[in-house]
This record gives sequence, C-alpha cells and structure tokens, in this order.
Amino acid sequence: MSDVEMKDEKDALDTEDEESSEGTNTEDEDTEDDDNDESIESKHIKEYIEILTKIAGDKYNYDNYAELLEVAHQMNDLEKIRQSAEIFSAMYPLSPEIWLKWLKIESSLASTDEQVEKVVKLFQRALNDYYSAEVAMEFAELAMKTSSREISDGIWKTLIPTYGLHTVKGRSIFEAYREDTLTKNGDSPASFNRLARIYEQELKIPLRNMEESYIEYKLLCEKYKDVITDLDEEKFERRYKQAKEALQRMLPHETALGALEAHCHQERADLYRKYIADCQAVLDDDEVQILYERMVTECCLDGTVWYDYVRYLHRCPPDPDENPASPVFRQTELDLVNRALRNCTWSAELFVEKMRIVERQAKPTSKMAILKIMEDVASAGLQTPEASVKVWLEYLTYLRRVTDFTSEKERDILRANFDLAWNQLGRTWGVLADPQCKILQFWGRLEYEALGEPSKGRDLWYSVMDSADNSTRVGLWIEFIELEAKRGPEAVRKLYRKSINCAGLDDPETLAAAWLRFERCNGTLDQLISCQELCNATIEKYYKTLSKNGPSNRAAKGKRTDSGTNKEQSESSTTKRHASTLDGAGGSPGKKKLKRTHDQMSDSAGEREVEFKTPAIPVANNTKHHDNKHEPEKHPKMDDDDSSGYVAKGDQNRQVFISNLSFEVTETDIREVFPDLTIESVELVASSSGKSRGFGYMQLGSADEVPKALSFDRRPLNGRPVFISNVARDKANRPHQFKYSSSFEPNKLFIKGLPFNLSRDELAKLFEPFGAIRDIRIVCYKSGKSKGLAYLEYETETAAKNAVLKMDQHVIDGFTLTVAISSPPPKKNPTATEPNLAVGDGGGPSFSLGSGKKQLTKGDVKQKLSPMIPTAVLKKTATTRATTSDDKPKSNDDFRKLLLK
Repeated sequence: MSDVEMKDEKDALDTEDEESSEGTNTEDEDTEDDDNDESIESKHIKEYIEILTKIAGDKYNYDNYAELLEVAHQMNDLEKIRQSAEIFSAMYPLSPEIWLKWLKIESSLASTDEQVEKVVKLFQRALNDYYSAEVAMEFAELAMKTSSREISDGIWKTLIPTYGLHTVKGRSIFEAYREDTLTKNGDSPASFNRLARIYEQELKIPLRNMEESYIEYKLLCEKYKDVITDLDEEKFERRYKQAKEALQRMLPHETALGALEAHCHQERADLYRKYIADCQAVLDDDEVQILYERMVTECCLDGTVWYDYVRYLHRCPPDPDENPASPVFRQTELDLVNRALRNCTWSAELFVEKMRIVERQAKPTSKMAILKIMEDVASAGLQTPEASVKVWLEYLTYLRRVTDFTSEKERDILRANFDLAWNQLGRTWGVLADPQCKILQFWGRLEYEALGEPSKGRDLWYSVMDSADNSTRVGLWIEFIELEAKRGPEAVRKLYRKSINCAGLDDPETLAAAWLRFERCNGTLDQLISCQELCNATIEKYYKTLSKNGPSNRAAKGKRTDSGTNKEQSESSTTKRHASTLDGAGGSPGKKKLKRTHDQMSDSAGEREVEFKTPAIPVANNTKHHDNKHEPEKHPKMDDDDSSGYVAKGDQNRQVFISNLSFEVTETDIREVFPDLTIESVELVASSSGKSRGFGYMQLGSADEVPKALSFDRRPLNGRPVFISNVARDKANRPHQFKYSSSFEPNKLFIKGLPFNLSRDELAKLFEPFGAIRDIRIVCYKSGKSKGLAYLEYETETAAKNAVLKMDQHVIDGFTLTVAISSPPPKKNPTATEPNLAVGDGGGPSFSLGSGKKQLTKGDVKQKLSPMIPTAVLKKTATTRATTSDDKPKSNDDFRKLLLK
C-alpha cells in the first residue's frame, strides 16, 4: 500500500470516526431536547391544574380564565384550548381577540365539510358575543375556502346583512363576497348579473371608499351591457346619492373615533352617542343598530351604553324574518339585556330593564323569572346603596302590580316583601342605605290607599320625615299632607302646623300658601287667622335669616348660617331618633327591627362640585331641584365612622379612593393591575363579617402620583372597571376643581334642562355670543352621563345678565333651558349637621346619630344600624307578621317561598 493510499485510508477512518462522534453527539442532544420538552410540558400541565383549582375556589375572577386559556395555547394542545375556552365562555363572554385566536386554529385544521360546519357554529357563537369586523373577515375567508356552496351561501347570509353595514369595514366584506361569487360561478351571464346585484346592494349603503365600488360597477355594466339585465339606472343613482350624502355626514365621526386611544372608554361612548344623534335621521334603523352594536363592543364595561341600546331596541325592534341568519337582527330585547348583564353584572339599570322586559312578555313563568332576577342581583353584589334601592323599588313595584288587594294573604305577602327589602338594605349598607326612605314612602302610600291601613301609612310617613334631612323638604310634607287628607281636615291641619314649624324648610312660602288655601276652603275664621299668623311669622323669620346670609331669591332658600338664630334652629331641626321592635316597644333581644336610623350625610349643602368621574363615596343620591336651586349629591366624610366602623388612615394628600371592586379582589390584585404606581399600602374597607365591601384606599408614594393614579380611572380588574377618585380633604388641593362660592355670584350661571348629549364645547358655543367664558362644569352622574345641569362662569357680570335675558327658556333639540344667576343656599351651621366626633371609652372615634346630645362609642354603632319604626305600627302588625320576627337573613329558597305563598 502506497503512502498516498495509506494517507487516504487514514483520512477516511478519521472522517468515519468524526461522523460516528457527531452521530453520538446528535443523539445526546436530541435526548436532552426531549427532556427539556417534557419538562416544559409538565410545567404547563401543573400550571393548568393549579389555575383550574383557583377557578373552582373563585369563579368570578376574570383574570384566572384568561390565564387558563393562555396556558392552553402555550401547550399547543387543541383539546386543552377548547376545554379552557368553553370554561371561560360559560362564565364570561369571550372578547373578539380571544375568539379570533381560537377560530384561526380551528379554521386552519378544518378540511372536511363536517369539520367546517363545526367551525361555522363556533363563528356564529363568536358573533353572538360581540359585533367584530375582524372575526367577520376571518369568517368570510372560511366561506371562500370551503368548496361547499351550501355552507358558503349560509356564511354570506350571516355576514352581508350585518357586517356589510359597517361604515369602515363593510366594503371589504362585499369585495370578498364578489370574489367568492365569481370564483364559484365562473365567467357566465348569470355570474355577471349576480355581481351587478351585489354592487347595487352595496352602493345603497354609506361605506367608506364607496366611489371606487361605483366606478367598478359602471365598468362592469359597460363591459357586459349585453348580458346584464334589470338595470334601473335612475333608481340606482338616487339611492347612491343618498348613501353618499349620509357618508359625508358620518365620516367626521368615524375619523374622531379612529383618533381615540384604546383606553379612552368614556370619550368613545360619548362620541358614539353624538354620532348616533347626529346621523340617525339619515340612516336606516338597521344601520343605526349597527352603530349601537359597535358602541357596546368597544365600551362593553359601561352599563349605560348597554342600557341605551336596550331602550333603542325596545323602540325600534328589528324584523327577525327579514334577516333570520343575522345574529344582530334576530336578537330580542331579552337576548340583548342578557348579553349586557354578562358584561356589566353590577348595573342596577340593566336588572331593572330585564324585569320590565320579562313582565311585558306576560308569560305564565314571568313571576318565577323575575324572582330569579332578584336572586341574580343578590349574587352580583351591587356596589352602591342607590343601586340596591333602585332594584328593590322596581321589584316591589312589580309585586304591587300583580298583587290581588282583595286577598288578605296577598296583602300580607306584599308587606312582608317591603319588610324584607328594608331590613336587607339595613344589614348590607347600614346608615348609608336609602336615606330618603324611598322604600318607606312607597310602602306608606300603599298603606294609605291599596292596602287600606291609613294609620300604618301615617306611622311609616312619620318615620320618613324623621330620617336624614327629610323634614326640611317641603315636597315630602305636601305629599304626606295629601295622603292625610283621607283621614279628615283635622289630621291635615295638625300636619300643616307640625310641618310649618320645622326649621330649615327649603321652600316655606309654598308650604304656607298650600295651608292658607286649605283653610280658606275648609277652616273657620279663627283657624284661617291662626294659619296666617303662624305662616307670616315663619316667613318673616326666614327672610330675616336670608338677608343676613344671601340674596332673597328662590335659588338661595332653605339654608341658614346666622350664628344668632341658628342655634335654636339647629336644635329644633336635629333629626329625632326613636327605636321600637316589631312586636312592641322596647328593645328586647331576638325581635326584628324595622326602622333604620340615619345620620346627616353631608357637612354642607348648596351648590358644590359634582365630580365628572364616579364619586369617591357610594352614598344615596340626594340631588334636589327647586326652581333655580340645585343641590348636588352629599358625601359622608370617610374619616368619620361609617357603617362598618372604618376610619381612613394615612396622609390624605397621597391617597386615592378606589371603588367598584369585586368583593374577591385582594391587595395583591390591586398592586398587579397598577404596576405604574408606587403603592405604599392598600386598605380595603370590610363589612362587620370581614368581607370586602368593594371599595377602599390606596396610599401612594408621593402626592405627585395622585394625578397619575386618577388618569387610570376605569382600568379593568377582574372584569370590572376600577373607579379612582381624589380624597384630599383640602378642596384647594383637589386637581381641576371647579370653584363654587357660598354667596351670590353675579357672573356665574346655573343652567338646567340641557340635552343629555350636549358636550362642553357645544354649550360653550351656545353661550359665547354674550361674553368671554371663564369656566364651565357640566353636572354628571357617576357613570359620566350628563344630568342636564351645568354651571357657566363669565368674566363679567354684564355677560351673565345678558345670557339670562336671551337664553332663559331657549329651546334646543326639544329641550327648554332654564338659565339663572347662580345663588347657592348658604351652608348650615356645622354644629347642626356634622357628626359630633369624640373619643370613646376604648380610644376609638364615636359620633352622634343626629341628636347632638348623646355620644356613642364605636361598639354602639352596630346596634343602631338595625331598622326601627314607631311602636304604633309594630303593635298593630305584630300578629300578622310574627313569622318574620327572627333576625336570620332569608335564603333564596325562603325568598322564593315567600313570593309563591
């Protein structure tokens, strides 16, 4: 063997050894990769099981479901993706993004007609959850992909009537439809005629870039004019022109929506409302409904937009026979409100609307269905006492309509439900619940009338007038007096005399005039003179007080601050408290109480700022209107004892108030959802049972972070928007504060009767001709929806006077404006309205419940939260209601049995 051959053989052997070595290394690496894959898979399986366990323990936590689905996608396991999506969908609607991710996988794997049909059903479920153009485009691709003409036609019957109306994306749907039609039908006269009909259907709808489709249609008609039939050029041109004119009106709104950032939910809802109001006259009902669908999809956690949509559907129901395949136009009011409540389980307005829809259906099962709604309300956990009162009032009103008042048994059932409502509100909200006693007002009126027990009605109404500041409200006194008229003139006269002597009346002149008319019609000469003397003395005293504290006009009536006269008035107007049990006087243990005590909810009255965002403290709405007078919501001081005995701690300049939280939310959840903030501590307010009440405080790292935190208002947590507001006690430190004065302000206007969709800019444009405007504040509900009220401040007094002369009784969009110079009623003496703080025996805070005479320790508060009612009512009703005298809360089964007795 030559040296060359030996060298070649050596090289060959070396190469073989290297290959052998490389093969061994590759096998080792493959084994290592397999081990890594198994390790990752095991980790995912373990994580998946852990999340399922968390869901089993807390089924309302939205984030757990989203995390479960994400882990399933990481596992690349189709069965796990399907399983987790179904678990998610059973509790919450899946967002369009979640549906799209899942549907793309299913579409790519579907090859047979049977598999495609299953995917079609998934798409239909997705489109039932939300209106999504992106999901619709993916559905269109499935129609183009399938070879089945039947499946394809079914998809287009779903998409074209619904998504072909989308102003921005509709043209893309029609393009896909035409392409699929041409592909499946080929170049034939029938195909060209079908294309022409599709163009004609598209060009009567206002769609962006519709001019391009118009040119394509004209070219098609010119090229195949010999085979295209049934052309009605005049009719087509007329419809096209109308659609184009409508589009020009719509495009500015579409541009404004497109320019909004993703987190601007309230601004987006306002833009959609303005869009609908501006364009409704030039659009078909179906096109308007599509705008509502887009609005609720993009603002799905705003209960007010769902409510607006439900009310629209009630006024303009679609014809399901016209588009039977459309998920939008075949839905009923009940379908829509159920969709809404899957998104906004905390909305009292939606629960009320659902009750009304069910009642209108008048089915034999309606009573059970409405009872089920009340059970759902209990599970949902409404976030404010006002919401709870609203739902209970609606339920009690329904019971009144279906009660046979000739049956003693049914009358007792109705009374028992009033009792249940009053006590349940007291247990849940304590002194914050129903301070205006709307439940008792309703109950009392029924006792006077349908229930036929005027004496019970009188005692209930006395309980109403002894609560909160109701004794100062002339409107309530007059309603009470009208009810007492059924008992005779002496009962009316006695009540007039009692009411006119109440201090702090908001409109004593009206009350005096009503009494005088009554005595002219019914009284003797002596009774008439006595009435005049007492009324004149009251009104004279009233005006003396006003002359010291403000102008004597109707906008400033009802509140006193004079230190000389206010002491006597404060003492006489202090709310009287009295307790009694259901079975008689005294406070014997084990007896159910009926009347709750209420503290004054505010440290001041008059014209004050109503925050645009959700108020920080969830309390009853005490808004009042008397001519030009407006009194915004009152809020308790949260550093005083509230119903749970909670006291806010920490530096209030670095605090923000958070509310609308799920009861299951923890401090860890809050920190995770606000990673941009430096959070020192989180205090969640708990009930006496230790359960979170859905609101609390965040202590931030510095006062500079407060504005940043406020900018995160409405950020979702566990599927609910977190409401964030300022709690700084010094009003001067609150950002963006609209300044109000307690005295006459000749350059500031108070405006009421505004259209609810009128924006700040539109209001400014309306009043700019009279002078330079310094500031504007539109008064809003917690949801941000306008109340139809506003304050407008001019630079000069002359401008304000001219505006009053020109704009008072001005009509805009069917609304008649009332414009007056702002003149808020002066604040009450704090000693008469503020809680009397003191240190209790145990070193904690204590407060008076309104008498100003007795101070209670923190331990005394709890027993005062139980409802109370005068002894006279309780003695007379004890025998008929002994079965409800225990203090145990009723279960859903008890509740159902109560109604079905």
